Amino acid sequence: RLSQQVATLQEQVSGEEKLKAAFEEFKRYEDNRVEQRCAEIDARLDALSIDFDEELYSHMLTAITGRRWAQLSLESIEAYDPEAEAKYVAAFQALKDLKYPLVDQLEGLKDAPMDVIMAALYLKSDTGDDAPQ
Repeated sequence: RLSQQVATLQEQVSGEEKLKAAFEEFKRYEDNRVEQRCAEIDARLDALSIDFDEELYSHMLTAITGRRWAQLSLESIEAYDPEAEAKYVAAFQALKDLKYPLVDQLEGLKDAPMDVIMAALYLKSDTGDDAPQ
């Protein structure tokens, strides 16, 4: 009877180890996909070849740092949550075909003067009080 309980527990541990290994491999695969997508976006941004002034440059650094921080938080998953894999897959499916209209707009303005580019990046408020004069 005791040996049967030991065998059952060993099967459970083995099953959990296989599940954990499969999840880790899936996570590595998805991490690679995220890195590839980020590299594609970085390449598109590099292709713009715009001399950013100091104000815009600091915002770009903030965006890049934010993207890298998000990647670090993804890597910090320590425990397996049975629903984590489904949530992870759903999130990546939602990001898969995400369009970046700002990048497309900036690519169209790559030969434009800096003031035209800055005007295109101007944020509009609900009240319109901040409209450029």
